[in-house]
Amino acid sequence: MKSLRKALLVFLVILLILAIWIWWNRPQRVNMAAYVPADSLIYLEANNLPEIATSIVSTDAWKALAPAAGLRSNLGNLSWLSRLASWTGIGAAESVLLSRAQVAITVLGMDAADAGDTLRIKPRYALVVETHMGEGRARSAVENRVGEFARRAYGTPSVEQKEVGGATYMTWVAPEGNRRIVAAVMGSVAFIGNDDAAVEACLAVRRNERPSLEGNPQVEEMRRRVRGQDALAFGYVQPEGMARLLEIAATAYAGQLSSDPRAQSAAASILPPIAKKILGGGGWSAHFSDGVIEDRYFLGLQNGVAERLLDTLAAQENPPIGAFGLLPREVYSVSRYNYRDPVRAWRGVNAAIVSQADTLGSILITRLLDGTLKPYGIEQPDSFLGAIGSEIVTARLDDSGASTVTIVQVRDETTLRNFVARRLGVRPQRETIGDAVLQISNNEAHDASSFVDGYLIIGRDQNVRQCLEARTSKETLALSDVFVRTTRHAPTTSANVVTLTDDHAPARVFMTRMAAQKGISEGPLRDHELEVALGRLSFAMSETQFVDGGFERRSRSSFGQFGALASQFAPANNDEAVARSK
Repeated sequence: MKSLRKALLVFLVILLILAIWIWWNRPQRVNMAAYVPADSLIYLEANNLPEIATSIVSTDAWKALAPAAGLRSNLGNLSWLSRLASWTGIGAAESVLLSRAQVAITVLGMDAADAGDTLRIKPRYALVVETHMGEGRARSAVENRVGEFARRAYGTPSVEQKEVGGATYMTWVAPEGNRRIVAAVMGSVAFIGNDDAAVEACLAVRRNERPSLEGNPQVEEMRRRVRGQDALAFGYVQPEGMARLLEIAATAYAGQLSSDPRAQSAAASILPPIAKKILGGGGWSAHFSDGVIEDRYFLGLQNGVAERLLDTLAAQENPPIGAFGLLPREVYSVSRYNYRDPVRAWRGVNAAIVSQADTLGSILITRLLDGTLKPYGIEQPDSFLGAIGSEIVTARLDDSGASTVTIVQVRDETTLRNFVARRLGVRPQRETIGDAVLQISNNEAHDASSFVDGYLIIGRDQNVRQCLEARTSKETLALSDVFVRTTRHAPTTSANVVTLTDDHAPARVFMTRMAAQKGISEGPLRDHELEVALGRLSFAMSETQFVDGGFERRSRSSFGQFGALASQFAPANNDEAVARSK
């Protein structure tokens, strides 16, 4: 009996020591903002990688697509092993790293350069990883993981290693010499970037030689705005980062605002300083919800612009949705705009932006804003918007730029018929489709329009005809199972903008990239079956509304921004992907 009590006592002591050791060795979550420079333009963080992985494999899209992509269906069952490695630190260095790591990405600058007909954007960024491991294990895990990534991305990179300022630097350089990955490890923290200066900036923060982003009140306000406290991931864009992004966008897309080179030049030069005055910070968070990834965004406005817009951009409660019954079942994207008074909303936006410009800038901005509506056939915005109701819908029937149609609710039919007459010119052709009349211009663009069911449809002849034929055959978007399934999660309050987008292409890119990764596949990628499964996906849906302080957006899609990030940071192994698909 005494022996039994002694054995039990020894067991309890061992159990207590083990529990104390596990408790002592458990990772202590840190604020990753403390590891990045205070002047970071963009900051992203994720504090639990296994939770993100579990959420992704729990989505409806993953369950539907994984078998055809040849991916392991039981990936989510590894989560308990991850928790064990996380708590105890027992296991291979890479396994412990993935289970314990907190990660952050900081973008410290963005360089733009011409690349033929396109504008090439190169961000200067660093990936910061709090490994919660000893420096030796952290260095080994980083060297293995980053080295494998570099070999897949670059082929046969050259490798350099050095010690600088108490940190171990490793550099992988592409054979052509114009691309590189730089990694440094200091203590339990790894810094990985595409630029030596970006990595050194983070190391300077770690050495307390440079201020960090920690404690920035704007970051904490943005966390609150987008529910970042309990998110799978959180992101913040400084006002300076917003201005830089718009500067790049204005340069890249000025040609789409106007065909006039002078107007393009004006857009590229005037919009960035105006944006710097108007735009505040931005925030993003990601959550798993009802089988999809939900991304939340907030864009802040400053200098009194938000207060000026709050009333003018008010949406109509319970708006009509009849326009969805005039679109064909198969569409690439569709956006419904809802404003209580469209012309007042338009004038309010114009006035708010113009108020931040000088006289010459005001004139040019007004012209640029008017030009943004021309691709939708609207050349006199004030007159047109004053004659329509609160529901405005634009749609792209396929992924080409020539498939756009605009559908508006008719309020003043006389004014709109005069608008159509000017647009179509004299003696337009007429066709009857069901009980609707299609009018087609004799110009080269083949502009067309039709008044039907209290709405006006405008666009090119083949696109308007496709809408009318869908209405006649009752094969419309509003009656499709995908539309009904997607919109059942629409909010009860009315958003200013609701956009549905075909999620086929981004989901396919994500799944094929995952299928090219080692260790998570169990069979060949069956391309035909994958395409069939992709065709059953719901639309990606986003809702944008103006709230106190700025614009709030909620987006629900197959994999959300995680899909976009994974597609960027997980290089495709083309040879492997092709081999597996055969």
